[in-house]
Amino acid sequence: MELLAVVSSSPDEASAIQNAVERSAQALEAEVAAAVIDGKVVASIGYPPGDVPHEEIVALTRQERSELDVPGLGGSPTVTASWAGSHPGHLVLARWGAPFQVEEQNLVRGMARVLELTLTMLRTLVAEHAIRESLQERQRLLEHLSAIQRAISHREDLQDILDTITSGARDLLGDEIGLLWVRDEPDSRRARLAAAAGTRPVEPAHRPVVDLTAASPAGEAIVTDRVAVRHGRELQSRMLRQLGPSTVHASMAAPVHDGGVLTGALVVASCDTNRRYTPADEETLSAFAENVSLALTDANTLVRMRQAHHDPLTGLASRGLFLEQLSQQLAIAEAEGRTLAVLFLDLDRFKDINDSLGHAAGDELLTETAGRITAQLRAGDTASRFGGDEFAVLLSRVDGPQDAAAVARRIVTALAAPMRVADQSLRVGVSVGVALSSTDGHEPAELVARADLAMYEAKHRGTGGYAIYCDTVPGG
Repeated sequence: MELLAVVSSSPDEASAIQNAVERSAQALEAEVAAAVIDGKVVASIGYPPGDVPHEEIVALTRQERSELDVPGLGGSPTVTASWAGSHPGHLVLARWGAPFQVEEQNLVRGMARVLELTLTMLRTLVAEHAIRESLQERQRLLEHLSAIQRAISHREDLQDILDTITSGARDLLGDEIGLLWVRDEPDSRRARLAAAAGTRPVEPAHRPVVDLTAASPAGEAIVTDRVAVRHGRELQSRMLRQLGPSTVHASMAAPVHDGGVLTGALVVASCDTNRRYTPADEETLSAFAENVSLALTDANTLVRMRQAHHDPLTGLASRGLFLEQLSQQLAIAEAEGRTLAVLFLDLDRFKDINDSLGHAAGDELLTETAGRITAQLRAGDTASRFGGDEFAVLLSRVDGPQDAAAVARRIVTALAAPMRVADQSLRVGVSVGVALSSTDGHEPAELVARADLAMYEAKHRGTGGYAIYCDTVPGG
């Protein structure tokens, strides 16, 4: 996500907030965006200097109003996402026209969480001057955290990032052991080892699981949402004997979050009988734990964004993403004076197969269908599953009806071939409707509706064919 790279590389809080506001507005195509912290508008775009309606924007964060006047456009729908912490805040966006959809609201919440974590990290880095008296130690901490943040912003492998954070915390604090425990589910009382340093190598499939009791540092950190410290020999356990050392004399754990939800703990432990953790050590471990939170939140935000924009069964674009791309391509095609086409597809015998062989076979058939459709497309074309057994294809550039018809014929031929589903050879077939854009322009929904009508005409003619809206080419 570009927002993470830009915001996390900001040199200070003011820049991070302004970058988040600007990038959020760009991503959601919003005319107005603002950040409210501690009840005050601290950054905004879309208003002339000196004309920012502070009271109206703050009222949105208190849910006292649902619209905001956009300069030159009037009342417009809004979306607001909040974050907690020592300096609670809100990210507010307003866009003239259509309300924000559910996936867009989720995206704004993800952006607000990224900003919250970045501000926390910046404050941690500012406060680190009080954490370490030695310039050399401060420099080491900065180098560790900067390298980790670069890895996160560059989207390096999540496991590599978690391993780097865990070993970095252990090394910087001078301890023998570093462990990262992460819960599989938010309310689970058990956590799985996600990364380890200073222990015997553990294969991912054999990583141990522990009960999160308040008696353990990790359990206390997760239950109380603050750093937990133990001195003595509390960490003697079978789990540690499996990993390496059998006796630990000091341990410390810092809570880890995913999207604001407590999800695990970063732990360091020492076999030194004289080891005593200081407040400065607690701050250092918290800084590394915040990096774990940032990495987990970013990785899971990407997963959620992909799930919101792609069909989970076939991996094709979702209906919403397809219509968004169609809208963009229509504007480009109109500006360049070129034509695009939409193909609407409906499988001919899917219901009979699904009813007779079951939903698992139906899912297998849909997955195979998606692969065959995609194989017939050109670079730059987009395939989407609209729902059920309906698919849509966007041909971003065609040289008239014959060009679109050629793609439709290839898809019809590909889906006419037998499919191996549930150990049976099945023929399903498809009916395809084709609609082309025109120079006077079309709305995305209108173009899809025309392709849908053409599909019904193709189905009326007989299965396994295609038809073009306002037919100028025989449909086969």
